[in-house]
Amino acid sequence: MNLLRSFLLAVAVAATSVGAFSVLPNGPATGRPATSLSVFGPKQALAIERTKNPAKFEQTIQGLMSSKGLTRGQAEKRYGEFLVDPDGFALKAAEEERREKGYKDWIDQAVSKSDDPEATLKRIKEFQRFNSIKGTAIMVIAGGAAVWYNYANPYIPPGH
Repeated sequence: MNLLRSFLLAVAVAATSVGAFSVLPNGPATGRPATSLSVFGPKQALAIERTKNPAKFEQTIQGLMSSKGLTRGQAEKRYGEFLVDPDGFALKAAEEERREKGYKDWIDQAVSKSDDPEATLKRIKEFQRFNSIKGTAIMVIAGGAAVWYNYANPYIPPGH
């Protein structure tokens, strides 16, 4: 029974946390459902925000309507999506902007918008190189520690 319970727990954890390793975000802002168990969505976040601070809520909705030219329903939907997943919302907005302006990727966009494109590209490349080396070093050290631990504590089957 404990084995079955452990297995079910492992499957549940894996199924709900696999999105953490996804390159693309999941959630209401992306159009892909976060999980099938998601109970909290844009409508619920909007209702909570409306109840919490009605004046600020109304000001935000009116601001969205005037600045983006949205209807009230569209502005509320957009604000609800933002409240549920601010990071995913920002990523989606940046992706839409890149697509609209014809940038090939985020690096091209950052370099194009920069006052000093060469320095920006150099900084991005150095950042990527440094983090690639750091990630490789972490994996090598962790792998070496695992090999050392296995060598220092060999598995001995019970009864031997």
